[in-house]
Amino acid sequence: MRVWRDFAIIPLFLCTVGWFAIDGNAQTAANDPAKSPAPVMSGDQRARFTGTYRYPGSAQEEEARRAAIDHAIEGLSFVTRSTARNRVSATTQILGFYTFSFEPGKIVVRPQSRPEMISGDKGEPADYVYNGKHSTLTQVLAGDHLTQVFVSDDGRRENEFTVSQDGKTVTLKVTLTSGRLSSSVAYSLSYKKAD
Repeated sequence: MRVWRDFAIIPLFLCTVGWFAIDGNAQTAANDPAKSPAPVMSGDQRARFTGTYRYPGSAQEEEARRAAIDHAIEGLSFVTRSTARNRVSATTQILGFYTFSFEPGKIVVRPQSRPEMISGDKGEPADYVYNGKHSTLTQVLAGDHLTQVFVSDDGRRENEFTVSQDGKTVTLKVTLTSGRLSSSVAYSLSYKKAD
């Protein structure tokens, strides 16, 4: 009877040891950027994004942006609220268009009245300067989403562009976070392909 029990315990022990080894390797790969698989850009993804997308103007989307700003500053004092609203409104100004293009190993986004946003296509950080303000930019294309992250001393902004299956519409979801705000500013805008 004891022999059978020993035969039953050995496989359980080996399975447990094997699970720890697999879990440890997965954790190491997740923590080590050199071992983590980078997002792969297919030609189809690039082709659907490539082009200029214009903001057609939407009172509903503009109102949602204003409401998100008001919500983010509502916990601030009366004295600082107006200044904070002006700064966040300027930072989240709706741009008239975005143009997307791809070069070997690079993602290039050209927004209206802003410098080009150029970085590596695997999330490599790049310097970005606008109005004398420095930030670090990363861009990654994965699936139907192109995600930009800007990090500066003031906080963090994430732009998530999602292209439709037919490539005619891009939805931009903006999330702005800062230790100076009561909460994040989050809103979405829709852009239509112009060419």
